Amino acid sequence: MDTHRLLPSRLISALLASVVMAPALGLPTAMAWLACLLAGEGLARLATRRFRPGVTGSPVLRAAFVLAALPINITWSGLAAMLWLSDIADLKLAALAVWVGQIVYTQNFRHQPWTLIAVSGVAPLTSLIVFPFFFYDAQGIGPQTARWGLLIVTLSTINTMIANRAAARRMDELTNGLREERERALEATRAKSTFIAVTSHELRTPMNGLLGMAHALSRSGLNETQREQVRLMIRSGDNLMQLLNDVLDLSRIEAGKVELTPAPFRLEETVRDVVDAWRDVAMVKNLDIALRFDADAPAWILGDALRIRQVLTNLISNALKFTTEGGVEVHVHCPVPEIEGRRAIVFAVRDTGPGVPPEATDRVFESFTQADDTISRRHGGVGLGLTISRALARQMGGDLTLEPSKTGACFKFSIRAPIAEPQLAANPAEDEREGAMASIRVLMAEDNEINQLVVQTMLEATGLSLTVVDHGQAALDALADGHFDCVLMDINMPVMDGITALEAIRSLELKYQLPYQKDCHFLNK
Repeated sequence: MDTHRLLPSRLISALLASVVMAPALGLPTAMAWLACLLAGEGLARLATRRFRPGVTGSPVLRAAFVLAALPINITWSGLAAMLWLSDIADLKLAALAVWVGQIVYTQNFRHQPWTLIAVSGVAPLTSLIVFPFFFYDAQGIGPQTARWGLLIVTLSTINTMIANRAAARRMDELTNGLREERERALEATRAKSTFIAVTSHELRTPMNGLLGMAHALSRSGLNETQREQVRLMIRSGDNLMQLLNDVLDLSRIEAGKVELTPAPFRLEETVRDVVDAWRDVAMVKNLDIALRFDADAPAWILGDALRIRQVLTNLISNALKFTTEGGVEVHVHCPVPEIEGRRAIVFAVRDTGPGVPPEATDRVFESFTQADDTISRRHGGVGLGLTISRALARQMGGDLTLEPSKTGACFKFSIRAPIAEPQLAANPAEDEREGAMASIRVLMAEDNEINQLVVQTMLEATGLSLTVVDHGQAALDALADGHFDCVLMDINMPVMDGITALEAIRSLELKYQLPYQKDCHFLNK
């Protein structure tokens, strides 16, 4: 609050005033005045110690605060009175300066109740009227003009203080209104994000069913025409699923619910996999796609490989989409040394396309916005990829920027990640055991019939033995009756949800040392 913030300036002013007036009023008087003022400041500090910014105190606390300001103002007005009544005529000017200073200081409380303004301002305003008229013996046109001039100034000051108080109240009302509007806007944004997240989440369930059945249908005995029709279904479904995933990611980012899952991984291998996945697309468009991995880039890092793949996929996809000749280069390097145990890693994706106009450099990172309005019609997309990618990059300690270039576009995606120790390869014996698919038993707890059919179609095609139940309690019963190597658990189910079932499975594993627990997978929809 202002009282605490202005305390140093008040103490400095008091020390200077006591030093200045000591020769005129005497050192004992100056020291006595300073002691009284410090006592008043201490009382005010004691009365306001329980006040907190943004918190309205109780009526008792506010009354104590107002009363505590009274001794301070009386002490300052007393100093001015002593200066005015001194035998040295020139000290009257100093007295006027003290009273005017008190009035100026009172303006700091224009947002406070009238009682505090009155306590701070009544004494100096009254003194400016009383002392010139009743404690000033000089006569003549000059002194009379000075008296009435001070009266006019004092009345004008009172009028100004009232106007300032009214303006401050209007400002407070406007500020409170804006604060309430902001809270309502934030609440509406949260509601919108929740609605979008729930809607897109629910849309993914039937889409997974459609895509799963389409993939299963593509492996059946179809003629070439039917196979092409199924491929078109899958491609259209993948595009819609990507849009749903982008909308879901955006809603999670706006709600601050995107969580990273860091794990050790081989950096070059991950980036190369993403680049290789786009080689066929580049070949169809007769474009080159190259990866340049500098020696200063670490081999292993601790990070979220899935999110890094997602950002790189967005950038490479955009680069290939807008490039008609030439190619795309992905350059991985570390421009600065390790800082606080983390390396700054930069992924530069450069293309030879038309580039981005300078005026659209910032706009391309806005949601549902592209460089120009014709892009959506010519190339598709809704303008979410770069928005999501920048948010993910910043969550990983870096950023996503567009570097100005005369030809083409160069997006620089940076992260900060600690270097990880190389991980040992999987045990060959375990690989062989995992390859024996027919011996693996899988338990799936899922209440959605579409998801049941999709997973059943996909897993049984590999030779796995699948048992399907529709709620968590049934999963516990199945685990009690037999052995399973893997458990796929849904979250929202009737009777018993997935979280409760997982906790029960963990407690059983601790009690009976059940061998399936270490292979139990908890999958959120």
